[in-house]
Amino acid sequence: MDLPAILTVLIVVLVTVSLRKGRSVSKIKELPCPNNASLLFGHEWDVFSNVVGSKFTEWFNKYGPVYRMKGALFHPDILVVADRAAVNHIFSTNSYNYVKAPFFSPVVERLIGRGIIWSEGSLHKRFRRLMDSTFSPAKIRDMSPDVFEATSSLQTRLTQHLQDNHGEATIDALSWTSSTTLDVIGRVGFGYDFKAGESEEAKAIKEDWAQQVVAGMSPTAFYAEVVLRAFPILLRLPVKSMQAQGRMKVTMDRLSRRLIESAESGEDGGKRKGVNFLATMLNASGEGRMTKQEMIDNVSHLVIAGYETSAMTASMVLWELAKNPSCQQKLREELIRLGREPSYDDLTSNKDLPYLDAVVKEGLRCFPAAANYGRVALADDVLPLETPITAPSGEVLTELPIRAGQSINLPHISINTLTSVWPDGELFRPERWHEPSGLPSKSKALTSWSGILTFGAGPRMCLGYRLAILELKAVLAVLIRNFAFEPTVDVVEKRYAVVLQPKVVGKEGPQMPLKVVFAT
Repeated sequence: MDLPAILTVLIVVLVTVSLRKGRSVSKIKELPCPNNASLLFGHEWDVFSNVVGSKFTEWFNKYGPVYRMKGALFHPDILVVADRAAVNHIFSTNSYNYVKAPFFSPVVERLIGRGIIWSEGSLHKRFRRLMDSTFSPAKIRDMSPDVFEATSSLQTRLTQHLQDNHGEATIDALSWTSSTTLDVIGRVGFGYDFKAGESEEAKAIKEDWAQQVVAGMSPTAFYAEVVLRAFPILLRLPVKSMQAQGRMKVTMDRLSRRLIESAESGEDGGKRKGVNFLATMLNASGEGRMTKQEMIDNVSHLVIAGYETSAMTASMVLWELAKNPSCQQKLREELIRLGREPSYDDLTSNKDLPYLDAVVKEGLRCFPAAANYGRVALADDVLPLETPITAPSGEVLTELPIRAGQSINLPHISINTLTSVWPDGELFRPERWHEPSGLPSKSKALTSWSGILTFGAGPRMCLGYRLAILELKAVLAVLIRNFAFEPTVDVVEKRYAVVLQPKVVGKEGPQMPLKVVFAT
């Protein structure tokens, strides 16, 4: 049976169930809602088919920081939240009451297994306790030589590439940065050399991931997602996005087992028994606190989370700097004034490289990997509201009761750029981080890293955020100090497939074409 036929059958079932069940009265119905929802796909097709975050931002500007939108295939209304008090409650105060959607967890499992990203509740707490120490400030300092070795390799390879092309070239910046970030995570996480993205394992990971992203950008992926949400049992739908996930899992399992078995047997000469992520898991396994399969899955989670997100952000920042030559030159001059290759202390103290710090913060604000962030309430709860809502009845809501099962969307990319919070928030402008009027007041800022949601907040905050920041600074420092970037004629837009992705209009798959020459 093809997908349209499957959809037709399921729609009939959904309509029947919906009519029989009816809808209970809820305060959610008192919230504003955009017009012109599709009978079949609600507002979700608009969200999917437009530039990431654009519809959420449009509706926040029109309806305020809390509204509802219509779900596809008769799914109950989805709550969309940017209100500071509600966001802080969901992320920090009552974090474990808000879990991934039932259809989404199996997708993560098919892609990279049952690791920390997949986990919820007590299992997540156990994983977090075991792994937190691996990413402490002291451990990140210990990792820095490996980070610098990988970025030095990036400089060497790009220099050679330009020399081979008469001093100028058009490159896919996403491919170059992903090779480097994969190199970093291999070195610091497992003592493993991905050979600057050229090893067979690295090529397989990058190819499988690219196939997953291509499939995830297609309309078929949208249809599959809304059908799976309605009928999670249908996880074996024969669509490309599901098949790509299976291939990715096979590749990651094979690599994870090889790394673990090599370290356990001592075949690696003890290289992976040092202070790294794999060593932490081996110790936990030896003490009975982590199973072999949990180790395998968490290796997969760290590799994917550790390389793809940082590579995307780095390529997006390079794109912005290419479009803003004055910003690029200002950063280059700061790096030249330093008079040396930046050290760990240079990159973390911000004393001598304040503009680099601002560029990285601005890049993370504008380009959060988890651009769209969905959650479902496990139990009834009450969301506090900082901005009261006046219902059609005239009632003023200062809190919002929600029921178990309520779907909630917290679009990071829109929350990070709200003009009601961030002056000219949709512009990439690093200078804002050095201007008193450029940042949110304390009364508007979120209780998260730098007041943005890129790394999340609370108990589920990104485990490796310190490493990600160091990595971004090191990559940008070596590239901008030595090379100059210009945009191409290609039109690049932001899309979402697993994470935020740069996409060239009219071309397939994620990519970031940029012109590059030697800096003068």
